[in-house]
Amino acid sequence: MTEMPHHPGFDPDGTAETEADYFGNCTICGAFIDTRDLAEVLAHVHDAEIEIGEGLEPPRSMLT
Repeated sequence: MTEMPHHPGFDPDGTAETEADYFGNCTICGAFIDTRDLAEVLAHVHDAEIEIGEGLEPPRSMLT
C-alpha cells in the first residue's frame, strides 16, 4: 500500500493554538460560528453571491 502525501495547507494568520481560535463572529449578524464547519460558514453568507471558479491545476508532484 502506498502512503498518502500529507499536505497540511497554509494558514495566513498563523497556527490555531487553542480551540477558541477556530471560532469567530459573523460580520453581518454577529453570530458566533465555528469556522471549521463549512455548512455553518455558508449559512452566514446572508444572500451574498458566491463565485465559484476553476483555479490553477495543482503541481504534478501533488497529483502522484
